[in-house]
Amino acid sequence: MAFKSPHVSLVSFSIEIGKDGTSNVMQIETDSHLNTRHPSYDAAAAERLVRDAQSYLAGNAGQVTRIRLVSNRGGQT
Repeated sequence: MAFKSPHVSLVSFSIEIGKDGTSNVMQIETDSHLNTRHPSYDAAAAERLVRDAQSYLAGNAGQVTRIRLVSNRGGQT
């Protein structure tokens, strides 16, 4: 099932390897600011993205064990 949510620009998959085993990771890039201190931060948009990601993880737990959200927007406060 494809992941869809507003403000998502790219979804990629990777495997993280650690001493305790491996994790399948879905990385979601967004055009939204994720820094809560940034003036353009939209709490509702960030919360929706997190909810959508959690729903995806619940429905695809056999494939993905971690989700990473990454903003492709620059800028600090």
